[in-house]
Amino acid sequence: MSLTPSNSRMMSPAWGGIKLTPSPSPFLKTTPLRSPVKPQRAEASLALRHVIGTTTNSANAFDSLSSARSFAFCAGAAAVLATVDEEQRVSQRFYRARPTTNPINPSASVYGGPSTPTQNESRNRTAASLRDAGLGGSPLASPAHDWSDSPSSRSWSARDRIKAATCVSFSPDGKFLAVGETGYKPRVLIFSTASDAPSDTPLTSIADHTFGVKCVAFSPDSQHLASLGSSNDGFLYIWSINSRTGAATLHSSNKCTSNINRIAWMGTNLITVGTRHVKVWRIEDPNATPRLSKVRQSDAMSISSTVHKTLPGRNCLLESLLEANFTSVVAVAPSKAIVASDKGDICLIDDSDGTQRFFKVAEAGVPVTSMAIDAKGRLHLSSSQGGLRTLNIRETVTALTPPPSPPPRVESPTVVLTSTSHKIEAVASLVDYIVTIDSQHSIRLSHLCASDDESQIGDLVQKLPAHGAPVLGVASLGPSNTADASFYTWSTGGSILFWSSNGACKETVEVPLEQFDGANADSNELRIVAASSDASLLVAGDKYGVLRIINRQSKTSAFDFKAHANEITSIAIFEAPDPTYIATSARDRMIQVFSKKDNAWDLMQTLDEHVGAVTGVIFSRKGDRLVSMSSDRTLVVRELVSRGGEGETMSAFLILRTIILKATPASMAWDVDQDDHLLVSTIDRQVHKYDLRNGQCLHSFRASDSDGGDAVVLSSLAHIPRGWSSPLIAGVSSTDKSIRLYDESGTLVARDWGHTEGVTDIALVSMDSATDAESREKSLVTVAVDGTIFVWGLLLQSPNRQDLSRSMDLLGPSTPTNQDLLANRPPLRRVFSQSELARFQRSPDEEQTTPTGGRSPKLRKRLSKFALAQTPKLEPSPLPSIIPRGATGSTVQGTLRRSNRNRSPSPPSPRNPQIAKRRSSVDVRLRSKAPANEFGSLGASTESLCRTLRAYRKRLTNTNDSLSPEVVREVERELALTARAVGEKVKSNDPLNETVMVKLLDQYSERLVSILDEKIAASVALRVRENSESGMSGGLASPALLEEEDRGRLGEVNTVAEASTNGKAGLPATGTESQG
Repeated sequence: MSLTPSNSRMMSPAWGGIKLTPSPSPFLKTTPLRSPVKPQRAEASLALRHVIGTTTNSANAFDSLSSARSFAFCAGAAAVLATVDEEQRVSQRFYRARPTTNPINPSASVYGGPSTPTQNESRNRTAASLRDAGLGGSPLASPAHDWSDSPSSRSWSARDRIKAATCVSFSPDGKFLAVGETGYKPRVLIFSTASDAPSDTPLTSIADHTFGVKCVAFSPDSQHLASLGSSNDGFLYIWSINSRTGAATLHSSNKCTSNINRIAWMGTNLITVGTRHVKVWRIEDPNATPRLSKVRQSDAMSISSTVHKTLPGRNCLLESLLEANFTSVVAVAPSKAIVASDKGDICLIDDSDGTQRFFKVAEAGVPVTSMAIDAKGRLHLSSSQGGLRTLNIRETVTALTPPPSPPPRVESPTVVLTSTSHKIEAVASLVDYIVTIDSQHSIRLSHLCASDDESQIGDLVQKLPAHGAPVLGVASLGPSNTADASFYTWSTGGSILFWSSNGACKETVEVPLEQFDGANADSNELRIVAASSDASLLVAGDKYGVLRIINRQSKTSAFDFKAHANEITSIAIFEAPDPTYIATSARDRMIQVFSKKDNAWDLMQTLDEHVGAVTGVIFSRKGDRLVSMSSDRTLVVRELVSRGGEGETMSAFLILRTIILKATPASMAWDVDQDDHLLVSTIDRQVHKYDLRNGQCLHSFRASDSDGGDAVVLSSLAHIPRGWSSPLIAGVSSTDKSIRLYDESGTLVARDWGHTEGVTDIALVSMDSATDAESREKSLVTVAVDGTIFVWGLLLQSPNRQDLSRSMDLLGPSTPTNQDLLANRPPLRRVFSQSELARFQRSPDEEQTTPTGGRSPKLRKRLSKFALAQTPKLEPSPLPSIIPRGATGSTVQGTLRRSNRNRSPSPPSPRNPQIAKRRSSVDVRLRSKAPANEFGSLGASTESLCRTLRAYRKRLTNTNDSLSPEVVREVERELALTARAVGEKVKSNDPLNETVMVKLLDQYSERLVSILDEKIAASVALRVRENSESGMSGGLASPALLEEEDRGRLGEVNTVAEASTNGKAGLPATGTESQG
């Protein structure tokens, strides 16, 4: 018998922190005590306000409720319930449930246990109380772990968040709306359509399908719900629905692995149609045998076993239509239904006598995609060619039974609802209207009957346009614009749509797109659009690099340019009285700047500093700076400069600074408060804030969840001002299709999901009815490649406490609020910079100085070239007296360098300051460093020249290139002139300096003589050894003669040294002396 109590309410409080679940840690997990101050409410919240467009691509994702003048369709992760009022206005309501949302009612699973937790289960309350008390988790805790929907709750994986709505169905009594999902662990959600019922909490959640739910349908009496999984799922379930609570229990199920296109109820029977498939499933079959489902042992205590039946079904005999693909089915009577195919075949299923006869009754003449029956007994057939056909059901069913051979052709005229032949995906009927959805995701509302002919469809009442192609961007417009719109969007197909704040389409502009000929040519797409502040000018760039400047009122292109060789990625406009600039960037690594002069646009400048694709360009608010970002991980800041000449002023953008990033930038946006601050998001999931005046990063944060979840890449940014606090940073991510709000410290304020495809852009839009800028209600608009546009309501809540800086920890010190107190003012500070501290170093005329550097060389007395002490004698060369054969000077110097590098560092000593490291003997520059010189002085120029000469000598030593005689003569001439000028300058100075120079030259000559002596001795020894080894006695030269010859060369060197000493205190002035 187990000692663990089975009832959580019987647990003794004395158990304290004993955990009921195993843990690898031997320490007890405690929870910090809560603050007595209640937590502040959320600073910002997001609420879905309006949806533009739809993801409906079949009749399964569209349904209507004629009695309530409502229709439902899918849009991303939400099901939209639209209602038409008396004034023909359409209002929307959204139904979607987060992955961790607990339904109100439990639902029975196929396996006998509960498939989802409920909000009413006591075990959830027990787990919450244990968690609040700091105790271990209960074994009966809810598997959903939905503790909170705030950002501080547990992290969700991307597969949990992204669930697309694929099918919808109204119950005939109008109480419920069923929504099917696809994705990881798809669900069938049953919502209440009551006005006071929550739209984010379902009544029932069924999670027995895998891969996805393709079709859902309520029975005519609203007592059963059929759910069909995808082809990979292969199961058809029938659920019994409680008409009062909406709870669902499994009635029967069976496998259905065919490719199903549509399901519909015919009385108490269910019909499924698809590819070479028409089948009737009997719900109330008296011969069906019930079976006992297997009960999980873990669920034995919570729910009793359930009994459900196997769903029986029988295929219809298709005969000549065996290879047909049936696309739609609709019931016209309790025992009759009409089936249509993609070839235009209209067939009838007659189950009056239980034989389910199937035969063809008519020919539509066009491919049929969907069917709907209106209140007047007419059947509407939607075509893939963009039209509707109508036939009388009674005449078709009664007069053609038994069917004639061959079946007659439908003579009803085709009603064209679209200006182009777009495919109509779905059709549904209301009391007075007919609703259609085409392949461009546009929803059209038409009168059910024409005024002069009731057999025809009436005029178009309202059109809800949308983008039929992926939406790539959105941008807001100023309060006063000629289009009377709040924002505009553009798609790859070339459409630019202007929208009001409530989602009404104001205007449409089509951009012409050129296409290359050829089967393998890439199709052209509209990539980027920018509008002027008054929306009178539109600038569009396509995939081929063509830039078009369009007049919105005339909707014609005024100027066309082949601006780039590849896809245009960004467009920026700066408007000023004179002039106006347009900057474009592309993947060809170029930036083009156009200027407007005399109502004409000309190319002003081409910028090619980037080495990677330029992904963004933006003007500053004043237009004096142009910032670009590139895939080469750089931000380039350029400044506008102008100069006058020849009667006109010329302008150009010059590089001010380049900011190196650690990762490729993804998006950038200006700070709403600071003109020189820029927000940048990078692909390493970071968001940075840079000061463009000095190029420094002010702060950065990682775009992650506050609970430690996975970080995301923010592909688009928007800065949201707040009057009482720092602005918020809004961004969208295609990583998990989310929209997020962060404060500038990196704390996640709010987040939400709605799109099911890649989210491409975000824009901040202000409401038209607002008056005060700070209290103005704001909206965020997001667009995605699935063609949908979501308008989010952004509610910014100011803190209700008077002391905004009060800490939640009451034990901490309080901050005084009286700003007049001296104690509340910031303390005084005066921190010296490094350049200012350098002025306090010891003067260079002192004999001692503090050494610098990481290594500690040998400490010696520092010698100044201006010292009055006796001229010191130079130390002998560190080179050995006899250089090994094959060794070079660079090798020896490298060895000495390595030996000094291996010494351990020691602290500097002020009493014995170090001198500079001794260099090679051929380096004749001064050993002591001159005092710090001001920039631009003669001393600074001299130091720069010395550094250049040292670098030049090093290059001569290491390179194998040859110099032409002309270049050598030019170098000798310049060095001679420089040496003569230096000598004259030194001679004109204080005689003391001339004396010092003479002494240094004497030391140099002595040093040179000693080096030559060593080399002569080594040379003589080498030649004697070579001659002795050769064994030639007659040809040997005397060592004395060799030494005499070498000493003759030494005499020439001494003569040159004496001549230079007696002449002037400078370097040799001729090329011959330099060679000596």
